[in-house]
Amino acid sequence: MNLSGLFKVSLISSALVLAGCGGGDINITPTNNDNHVDNSVENPVVVPDTGNDGGNDNGGDKVVELPCASYTMDGTTFKGDQDGIHCKYSQAFASNAKSISSSFLLEALPDGGAHVFEGALFIGDDVDTSKGGSIDLDGPTLTIEAGATIAFTKAENFVRIGRGSKIHAVGELGNPITFTSIKEIDGDAETVPAMQDWGGIQINGLATTVECTKTEAESGMCNVAAEGVVSYYGGNNDADNSGSLEHVVVKYAGNGVEGDELNSITLNAVGSGTKVEYIHIHQGYDDGIELFGGQVNIKHIVVTDTADDGIDWDTGWKGNGQFILVQTLNQGNHGFETDGGKKDPTTDAGADRATTVSNPTIANATVVSNGVKGPRGHGAGMEMKEWGKAQLHNMLFVSKGTEDGAACFDLYDKNEGSGPVGVHANAIAGDIKFHNSIFACANNFEPENITLDGDLTGFDIAQWFTNDGNQLVGFSAFENVLGADLATTNGTIKDKDGNNVSVESSKLSDENSFFTDVTYVGALGEDETDTNWAKFVAQSIARTK
Repeated sequence: MNLSGLFKVSLISSALVLAGCGGGDINITPTNNDNHVDNSVENPVVVPDTGNDGGNDNGGDKVVELPCASYTMDGTTFKGDQDGIHCKYSQAFASNAKSISSSFLLEALPDGGAHVFEGALFIGDDVDTSKGGSIDLDGPTLTIEAGATIAFTKAENFVRIGRGSKIHAVGELGNPITFTSIKEIDGDAETVPAMQDWGGIQINGLATTVECTKTEAESGMCNVAAEGVVSYYGGNNDADNSGSLEHVVVKYAGNGVEGDELNSITLNAVGSGTKVEYIHIHQGYDDGIELFGGQVNIKHIVVTDTADDGIDWDTGWKGNGQFILVQTLNQGNHGFETDGGKKDPTTDAGADRATTVSNPTIANATVVSNGVKGPRGHGAGMEMKEWGKAQLHNMLFVSKGTEDGAACFDLYDKNEGSGPVGVHANAIAGDIKFHNSIFACANNFEPENITLDGDLTGFDIAQWFTNDGNQLVGFSAFENVLGADLATTNGTIKDKDGNNVSVESSKLSDENSFFTDVTYVGALGEDETDTNWAKFVAQSIARTK
């Protein structure tokens, strides 16, 4: 069967469907609480024509059978089909109309083979408890073997892990798990992978979020609608465990419209029992990682050339993060965009929230930008808004951007205005604070978007920043601060005039065992050449070439 022609037909069909959806908007599908299987659509999964018709030919007398995934649900067994070096999965196996309630394994395939999905991959039943359903706290697990590649054929397809279910995707250094577009593995030089080729990974957890009241969370009635295809997240267990993402690469993901978007990785009210480490995200349409509430921690993260923000947190995230590199050299918006919540925490509408506003601790992050204007805004450092708080240690922001919108830092009172709450008030109170950090930027701060009055009158953001061992060193060249990889902090940092700059790094491990004490600012130190983190950064940057 010649699937190369089918691949091209599928591309045309997908383009027509997306065009009819207003430029790639995601269709919102009502959530079902049952295990409905949509067998009415049997679109062929598009894979390259390898010419060996079902496996590897060893001398013409033996065909190697691939370990395509299978599971049994409601008495019926569903199994992927072998096609050449790939395993393909029709919409009968997985689609946005089907929640898979059985565990299964995706093994690494030989010879560059991939698990190719025609539909979305939803693991675990989705439940709205306000309608009488109950969450299975011992839901299924999607297990992915180190070295496996998972590819999707449509922009609206994504991976969703429901509340009570898990993903166990644990790769290895040099042998990561890769989520990507069919266009990267189809063998057709005419199809070039790009952001928005597929949706990304979404994990719905049972941790707290400011979008629910304390009463809703404690009574099991916290049901926040996720973006994309409607599903629900939130609960009252900040230690909730949704599994592990380790040594995972996510490429060409993200989709949607403002306010209804799929990110490369979305962590919705995910708890601290979940492990997210050694992640590389490349060319996502929306954010690299977006966190809505919860207390999950993130460590060893590389985000390269996403269209929007590298890391975005919102609605009460209070986890930790360390060793984060965001490069916006060709496109991108903020390295970090941060929100506290959608309601004023001092009002009746906001006071009885399940948690306070977002308030993470971040250490050893580097944001490096050309300041270019991409599809979602200028490359910039960090924007804080909507009552957010954060403690920020050993941060290094480097940008040659000179225009408004490309500055290294922005306190943006989007909803709060000038008054006793909001990001400016939080900064004055020390609830937003940089420690032992450097801005090497042509444009350090965005201008105030409101007139500051009352106790905020006379607020000087540059003076505020330099109060706790932080320095503004200006920008003349990337090599003053960073190595040739634009990731490694130089052992000797120079300001724009060529003078040496010295900053003593914060030590945090005595207060919080999550953190690793280092002697440098930024994501990676000059002497750290043989560590797994240094090797991971090098491998990640090599993927972008």
